[in-house]
Amino acid sequence: MMQNSSAGTTALAEAVRKNSANAVVISDPQAIRALAHEARLEALEELFASQASRTATELAGRCRLTPSAMSYHLRALEKYGFVMRAPSEGDGRERRWRAAGDHLVVGSFRESYAAKNAYLSVQLNAFRDRLTNEIQFRESERAENIEPPADRAPVLTTGLMFMNEEKQKEFIRKMYALVEEYEHISGPEERSIGGERLYYMLSLLPERLNRNAGAPVEDEDFKEDDDAEASS
Repeated sequence: MMQNSSAGTTALAEAVRKNSANAVVISDPQAIRALAHEARLEALEELFASQASRTATELAGRCRLTPSAMSYHLRALEKYGFVMRAPSEGDGRERRWRAAGDHLVVGSFRESYAAKNAYLSVQLNAFRDRLTNEIQFRESERAENIEPPADRAPVLTTGLMFMNEEKQKEFIRKMYALVEEYEHISGPEERSIGGERLYYMLSLLPERLNRNAGAPVEDEDFKEDDDAEASS
């Protein structure tokens, strides 16, 4: 799991990762800024999720980079404590890498808003690309008259709930407990034939006043319709 904490959730973040004896907690702005790269995030997701070692060549194939470029990024991630070198396998001609822990927690916005915002932007862009690819895949199925599974998960689910502080904490604990339950049972057998990679993104956002909002603006579509009615 790769988790972003915030200034107001220190105690909750600690409770969430209480079962992770080997969590990697990053709060240095330079280290957070080092995450603002799509290939590095892809490599970290693979290493932390699989808890297995990978070579630069193996990771390069997933990240659409050359092995030498991937090696550069892995050394940068090693510098800031995200990954570490693993024992060699086989003929040992290529270095292997593994996650530095079983759980990655990125520190709060208090350390560096700019660095954290850059990291979040890369995460959101990568997830947006996955959403777009999945929409295109499902559209191609529809064009070929392929019937999708009735219980297939939706591409995206959003909503609004009203909860007091106690219920919010309960909801977050249960949400992370469910994720951790399935991450822990996601062993090698689930990654073999029949296993499928599933990406998720979790976010629970209270409503905030937009401090950057200006004066109300006219809705252009509404204005055009209003003008059309006036001229008729």
